[in-house]
Amino acid sequence: MRITGSFICIAFLYVIIVVSVLYRTFKDKIKKPFWKRLIFAISMFVAIAAVGVAGYAYFGLGSYAQQFITLATAMACFCIPYTVLDYNLGQCLFISGIVKCYADDVALIATVFYYLISDHIPEYYMEFPAWPVILTAVVSFPLIRLFFSKLMRPALDCSGFLSSWFFAWLLPFFSSVMYALYMQPVFTDITDFPGREFIFVPFLWVVLTFSSYIILLASLIGQSKATKLEEELHISDLQINAQQKQLEHFQDYIEGTAKARHDMRHHMVVLQGYADKKDYKGMEEYLCDCISRLDKKSSGIYSGNSAMDSLLSHYRQLADEEKIRMGIQVDAEESFVVTDTDICIILGNLLENAYEACARQTEGARYITVKIHQSGSVLIILVENSYSGIVRKKDGVFLSAKAKNRKGIGLESVLDVTKKYNGIPKVEYDGKIFRVSLLLNGNRK
Repeated sequence: MRITGSFICIAFLYVIIVVSVLYRTFKDKIKKPFWKRLIFAISMFVAIAAVGVAGYAYFGLGSYAQQFITLATAMACFCIPYTVLDYNLGQCLFISGIVKCYADDVALIATVFYYLISDHIPEYYMEFPAWPVILTAVVSFPLIRLFFSKLMRPALDCSGFLSSWFFAWLLPFFSSVMYALYMQPVFTDITDFPGREFIFVPFLWVVLTFSSYIILLASLIGQSKATKLEEELHISDLQINAQQKQLEHFQDYIEGTAKARHDMRHHMVVLQGYADKKDYKGMEEYLCDCISRLDKKSSGIYSGNSAMDSLLSHYRQLADEEKIRMGIQVDAEESFVVTDTDICIILGNLLENAYEACARQTEGARYITVKIHQSGSVLIILVENSYSGIVRKKDGVFLSAKAKNRKGIGLESVLDVTKKYNGIPKVEYDGKIFRVSLLLNGNRK
C-alpha cells in the first residue's frame, strides 16, 4: 500500500500536537541534561511514529494488523516520559496513556466528521484526507492544553507520594486497548462502519473516557490534600502537646527562679566569705555554678520563637528519655523569614523522623543534631541523626519505615514547604548518618 502525502501530514500533525502539549506543560520537569533528554524523547517519538506509518503501509489495515500496530506503537511510546520527566514510573505511564488516548480520539472524531459531511469513508486509511484531522486538532487543542495544565499537572505535582499512581495508569492503558480492539477497526473500516444510527458512539466514548480521567485526577488531588491535612493536624497536635509540656517546664523554671532570688542574700553572704578569705578560685567556681543554673537554655528557650522552642524542647525531652544525645544550635532572630506554621511542618517532620530513626537504631551511638541559622532573608536548617538499617527509596521518593511500600509523607511535606520558599533541599545518607539540609528564601513564591 502506497504512503500518501495526506497520511504523512496526519502522522506529522500528531507528533507536533503531542510534543507541543507535553513541552508546554512539563518543560520545567525535564531531567538534566535538558536538551539531550528533550531531543532524545522527540527523536524516539518521531522514530516510533515513522515505524508505525511504515507498518500500516506494509501490512495494510485488514484483519488484526491495524490493532497490532496501534498497540505496538503505543507500548513503545509508553516509557518515553519516564526517561525524560522527573516523575515516578506510574505517573509517566499515566501521562503516556492520556496522550495516546487523545491522539486516538482526534482520529476517531475526525473520521466521524468526514463521514457526516461526505457520507462515506475512504476504503484505505492511507487515503484519508488531512483536513478533518487538522480541523479536529485545532478545535480540541485548547481543551487538551487546559486539561494538562489545569488538572493533570497539579495532580501530578501534589500527589507524587501516593501509591495510587502505580494503579492509576491502568485506566488509560485499558482504554487504549479497548480502542485498538473495537473502536478503531469498527469506525475506520469501510466494510464494518456501523452507519449513522451509531454515530453517537464515538462522541460518547470520548466523553466517558475523559470524564473518568477527570474524576480520577480530582480524586487524587483530594486524596493528596486529605493526607497532607492529616499530617498537618498531627504536627499541630504535636505542637500543642509540646507547648503544654513547655508551659509546665516554664512554670517550674519560674518557681525555681523565685526561689533563687529569695536565696540571693545567702549567695551574697557566701561570696562575701570567699572575698574575705581571698579565695578567688572558690568564688569563681561558686559563680559558675550559680550561672549554670540560670542558663536560659535549661529553660527550653533556644530562639525566642515559642513554636520552634516548643518542638525543640519536646524532642529534647524525648531524646533524654531514650538516652539519645541531642545537640541544638540556633542562631536566628525571634522573627523568622518563614511562618510559624511552615517552621513547625519542617521541624516537626524532620525531628519526628530523626527521633524514630534513633529509637529503631540497634547499634552505634545514637544522636540528633539540629542547627538553625538565619542571615537576612535566608534561613538554613540542618537536621542530622544516626541510624541503622536500610533507607528505602523508590522512583526518587523515600518510602516510609512505618508501612511497607508507603511513601514517606513527612519528608514530602518538608520538600513542599521548601519549594514554597524557593528553597534548596539536600538529603544525604551513608548507612550511618542521615542528614537533611534546607536553604529557605524568605522571598517566597
